[in-house]
Amino acid sequence: MDQCQLESAAKVLRALAHPVRLGVLQCLAVGEYTVSELTETIGCSQSMMSQQLATLERQHLIVTRKEGTLKYCAIQNPDFLKMLNCLESHLHKYLHVNINK
Repeated sequence: MDQCQLESAAKVLRALAHPVRLGVLQCLAVGEYTVSELTETIGCSQSMMSQQLATLERQHLIVTRKEGTLKYCAIQNPDFLKMLNCLESHLHKYLHVNINK
């Protein structure tokens, strides 16, 4: 990768560096959620969720769509979930962290 690509990759990785954002991606790995469902599932405030979703959206990790008053979120690139699986494997194998889904 050239310098520009490395900087872009670092921005994407920084977008992942938050427990709420990782939780969002973990939820969306199984399918589309509304913002309210994500907020309830993860257990944070609506404003916190909005901020975290905006960060993920800026890096094109998720897409959103509106249907009436509901806002739905989904993974933009399903191939990206491979990286999350690698992360879970690393946590389990090398850091001895139990992954309970």
